[in-house]
Amino acid sequence: MMSTRAVLRVLVLALATLGSVIFLSACGGGSGGAQSAAPAATASAEPTAPEVPAAPASAVPQAPAPVPPAPAPSLPDPVPAAELLINGQFANALTNWSYNYVSLVPSELRAGGQAVTTAWQVSQTLASGALVPGQAYTLVVKARKNALDSMATVTMRFRKPRYSESFRTYSADVASTGWQDVRIDFTAPAYTGMADVILTAKSGSLTIDSASLKARDAIDQTEPITSTAGSHVPAGYTLAFNDEFNGTTLNRRKWFTRYIYGGETSDHLNDEKQHYRDNDNHRVADGVLSLVARKVSSTAEYGMNYESGMIRSDWTTRYGYFEARVKMPGGVGMWPAFWLNADVDEAGRLGWPPEIDIFEFVNNGVEDRTNMIHQSVIRQSATTEAALTFNDGSFSTSNNDYYAPFDFTGGWHTIGCEWTPQQVTFYVDGVKTATRHYTWTYDDGGLAGPAHILLNLAVGGSWAGRHGIDDSAFPQALQVDWVRAYKKG
Repeated sequence: MMSTRAVLRVLVLALATLGSVIFLSACGGGSGGAQSAAPAATASAEPTAPEVPAAPASAVPQAPAPVPPAPAPSLPDPVPAAELLINGQFANALTNWSYNYVSLVPSELRAGGQAVTTAWQVSQTLASGALVPGQAYTLVVKARKNALDSMATVTMRFRKPRYSESFRTYSADVASTGWQDVRIDFTAPAYTGMADVILTAKSGSLTIDSASLKARDAIDQTEPITSTAGSHVPAGYTLAFNDEFNGTTLNRRKWFTRYIYGGETSDHLNDEKQHYRDNDNHRVADGVLSLVARKVSSTAEYGMNYESGMIRSDWTTRYGYFEARVKMPGGVGMWPAFWLNADVDEAGRLGWPPEIDIFEFVNNGVEDRTNMIHQSVIRQSATTEAALTFNDGSFSTSNNDYYAPFDFTGGWHTIGCEWTPQQVTFYVDGVKTATRHYTWTYDDGGLAGPAHILLNLAVGGSWAGRHGIDDSAFPQALQVDWVRAYKKG
């Protein structure tokens, strides 16, 4: 039987097409050589010969001076990365660019060159196949806004075929009235068939001298781990992605704060009562991320009286070991979760299910309490086989809940899962709670796109809010010490 959450999601997520990221890696080798040793001189005992007067030193034959080794061949200069934008210095006016409200002006930086001033937008759509999935790139735009109170952005955007909706958007502000290099580093997602560079004056005007897009070295998705306390990684895994939340703000190069659906604007699912926002809902301090929920209204339509925080990883993968160290909120009606959801695949398809719920902590005060967490998968159809092959004695096979011998709101706990092509195994503080057969496929049997990681704090709905929401408990927070993902080998 499908869980309440699965039924609700089926009503909400009638989604389209997705993708899988191909991560490219490169290894380099050094060259070395061994010097051959000169043959050693040998001496043997000979009969004593009559003494011969010594010859002057100048007459003694001298060994030839050693020949200095040949210099190592110099490595060729690196081949410059190919330019992927066409007419990035506007030498051919606005050829290959789409534009609104623009004028060509003399470049202030390149003698005889041209620049562009826009009061709206200049954009270029890249040729299909120009970008390689899994390859890292750098976009650099030399630009300036034309007034201090103007607002302007540089954007790299990826769209999927259905509805031409965006599913990856990387943006940076043009912050100065002086010339600056606005830079965006990114890794191309699984589907790159519809990619755009967009230069926008949101208010006032923007002048662009040049734009360049080139391949670069891989972007490291890991950061130093200062403590492995509370971590329970199975043997044979290597760190592939993590966030230790050691800064002062959320790392927006690693995380988005909306769901991928609706052109990356979806801010709630099911019948939850919160909108996900960026109004101080992602606090980072003292090595901890707090996803903060608060009540902001009493009269909002459909009872959506709350704002909260969520994060969705830019990084995607198939299979691995995933864990997070968290402290749960305590108020009735709270619904935090840590889960894996399918991203866009190589063909540009976005579909749901599959989904792996590493945990859902639902506190409705009656049927679901603070010593219970839900750990399961979302089946692609009623006939999809997802049988339990192991369950701890404290794991309920009827509702897929683990009954812990403690209150999850009382301290920090590490919750994880190992995901392979055939099964998913769940853990709580290193204790294996359940293993379930599961394949990462769409309902038609095709391999689903790679997964992104999500952590969110939902409020209310017919599951968590079945017996009301304790408004006196706000603000509430899901606290996250760290999130880590590992790959086999």
